[in-house]
Amino acid sequence: MGLTSLDKTLIAESWTSADLYANLETLCDFGSRFAGTPSEAQARDFIAEKFRAYGLSDVRFDPFEYLGWWRGKCALNVVAPRAQTFDAIALVYSPSTPAGGLRAPIVDVGMGTEKEYARKRGALKGKIVLCSSANPEDGRAPHRREKYGWAVDAGAVGFVYTRHLPGGLPETGSLRAGRLGEIPAVAVSYETGAALKRLADAQRGETVVALDVQNEARPTTAWHVVGEVPGQTSELIVVGAHYDGHDIAQGASDDATGTCLVLELARLFAPLKGQLRRTIRLMAFACEELGVLGSTEYVKARRGEMKNIALMINLDGAVGGGRKGFTYSGLEDVETLLKKIARETGYALKLSERVVTASDNFPFFMEGVPAIMMTAKDNDRALGRGFGHTAMDTLDKVNERDLKECAMVAARALLRLAASPDSIGRHREPEEIKEILIAQELEEALRAQNKWPFA
Repeated sequence: MGLTSLDKTLIAESWTSADLYANLETLCDFGSRFAGTPSEAQARDFIAEKFRAYGLSDVRFDPFEYLGWWRGKCALNVVAPRAQTFDAIALVYSPSTPAGGLRAPIVDVGMGTEKEYARKRGALKGKIVLCSSANPEDGRAPHRREKYGWAVDAGAVGFVYTRHLPGGLPETGSLRAGRLGEIPAVAVSYETGAALKRLADAQRGETVVALDVQNEARPTTAWHVVGEVPGQTSELIVVGAHYDGHDIAQGASDDATGTCLVLELARLFAPLKGQLRRTIRLMAFACEELGVLGSTEYVKARRGEMKNIALMINLDGAVGGGRKGFTYSGLEDVETLLKKIARETGYALKLSERVVTASDNFPFFMEGVPAIMMTAKDNDRALGRGFGHTAMDTLDKVNERDLKECAMVAARALLRLAASPDSIGRHREPEEIKEILIAQELEEALRAQNKWPFA
């Protein structure tokens, strides 16, 4: 069967798939799939079962050890100028406060940009930082872990992360990768954040906040799920998405949808064993929500194998109603090939040179492997994550048509990437990776997250 005939088959199968949305329903019905929970184990076993049923080869679990984290008690109270109680949740990998909690004045740093921290740096030592999830309209948008890291560097003793969108929803997320943060940190809703900001900004003396956070952390095990479509060579394309979510929601968009795209590609490509040049390794990564921990551990354990990987394709958050495309991490040769695919398919892929540092493509990129990430959401800074990382990241937010269109685009691109006789892109040396990161103004951002590996 020729490439054009295969292409038509993939389009038809994607648009008429009965499995795609059904798999999404099943994953969401399990629950959050947060690392270390029963729902994570259910999802892991379900994905492996589907990989086998679809006909992938060498289906296996890939275990690794990590520091598990489970939330416990969380209390946030204003004790001066007058007593008030607010709802809050601990951020992932927040350490516990000392017995009896901690008390300190609260200082508002606005959106928590590097400039805002610089303006108030001398006033933050020994204080609790109040920081918004909002980002500036222009320039680079700092990640939550950067904002936290700058608070730590400034000598703060606590961190309160306030969502910038109304609706009573705190926005969760991790503080560090695979380890406890240095200072306790909680998330609050926009409404709570607005009340705290008003108190912090009032000209009537210090506003003192009490935090009492008690969480549990202990060593445990997680498992990636892996399966392959053997090609005519040992050269690999790794296609993955993380199957874990956050413990406060179903994690429908982030990232049950990405996992379902991986499952759909398994269904579509398993019948093509031996027909394509490159072997396709399909992966459901564990522990991405713990600071991109799972894929980092995977790459670390397989550094000798990285030279055989022609490309890593990340499908995290790859389903949305916007124009479909890819970020290509500033790699010009990969950009050239993606433009060629856009011309051949007649589909105007949206391409961005941005290096995405907070998802599973990044550890591969840092090892010099060409790595891309599929995108399908409009880049609306005012909206931020939308419902992502909140309790309302639920199944009803996912449009089945978007899911099918994203599967079609991913399948058509993967077909050409796996079949192409040409090189996808050369591997980069560490110094070249460093230059790309500096050019995209990511050095200070990664330093704040303790993720800058260069001297």
